[in-house]
Amino acid sequence: MHDRISAPDFDTVWTKIEKQAGELSRSTAWMGSWSGKGLLLGLPAVLGVVLIFVALLSFFLGAPLFGLLCVVVGLALMVPSVMVGLRHHKAASDQHAQEVVTPMIEALAESMSATSSTGQEAKLQASFDPQGGIPLGVLSRSGFIRDPKARQEDFISGTFGDTQFMLSDVKWQSSEVELSDESKARLERKKQREERANNRRLREEHGRHWRYYKDRQQRAGSLLDFVPDSVKNTVQEKYREFEAMTEEAGPSMVMFAADFHKDFSSTTYLLPRKTEPRAIRNFTEDSAAGDGLEPMELEDPGITKRFTGWTSDQVEARYLLSPELMLAISDVADRMGSERIAVSFSGSWMYFAVVLDEDRFSFTLDTDDDGGFTVAKAIYEDLVTFLSLVEHFNLNTRIWSKA
Repeated sequence: MHDRISAPDFDTVWTKIEKQAGELSRSTAWMGSWSGKGLLLGLPAVLGVVLIFVALLSFFLGAPLFGLLCVVVGLALMVPSVMVGLRHHKAASDQHAQEVVTPMIEALAESMSATSSTGQEAKLQASFDPQGGIPLGVLSRSGFIRDPKARQEDFISGTFGDTQFMLSDVKWQSSEVELSDESKARLERKKQREERANNRRLREEHGRHWRYYKDRQQRAGSLLDFVPDSVKNTVQEKYREFEAMTEEAGPSMVMFAADFHKDFSSTTYLLPRKTEPRAIRNFTEDSAAGDGLEPMELEDPGITKRFTGWTSDQVEARYLLSPELMLAISDVADRMGSERIAVSFSGSWMYFAVVLDEDRFSFTLDTDDDGGFTVAKAIYEDLVTFLSLVEHFNLNTRIWSKA
């Protein structure tokens, strides 16, 4: 935590949520158990996975009808049990958001503060919407979000001192990015290469009879043509529902946006060298030039190791990226434990996003069997860390005033 930030000790917050967290922990313990209800839901799912594996093996060995039967039975076993499990998990997540996370944010809003170097105190005011998200227009202006329409949750907004901020969990795996013509052509070339490799493998294995085996492969793929449209539509609808539920529990891209108190005339980006193509946009020299950007030389070794810099105004960018701010960005990156971090300055706002491999702020099973204490404490510490970014980046210090 920043040394000038004051936040309630978690133990004092825990007394307000201990009962609710404990009840939720006990009522969901079966989800992580291979007995009782957990076994009834888990066993069909495991059998379904085994049958899907057998189906893939059957297609490879030239028994497509048996393979198709295994697929149908496997899905019939797996999908209902998984769906029921996910519904229970979502209900627990909703309850957790209302009875555990919301009181923690309320406690922070009541007591969290920061004291500037001049002695001025900044108080936190924040609200929480588990199903909300940063407005599409604000998210788009970050410039590096690959798909601003991606699913969001756990939206926190408010002010810390005089600085307006927004914080949201962007479920980047739900992204539906439209491919460019160049990407489509690249995928088509990849498909052609794979087809040539498959033909070559069949020739090596079956000699002059290879076309017969290729025809068998194609016939196996066409068996779905015999499945009624009503059945296929039902399966597709259930799969979409299943996909949406799994995305909610998937990895996070925590997005933080805050008013920097200056209407920039330029746009500046720090983009990660370790990329996450479905989450964070990156530039080539040609695409950057098309947006009026040019490479930015970063003097700080820690920043250079993590980021590539792009800007439309070298002078303003160097003023924005002061040594103090670059040190703060490096410090926060170390604390987050992720190299997939992006930063931009656009309009009058600073945008900071970190891609994480796990779901953040949301309900997880109590594997420590401590009444939900460890789960709640981890979320609380995350909240304090992200809400401290306003002070950590020194955004309450008036370097500029708006024109």
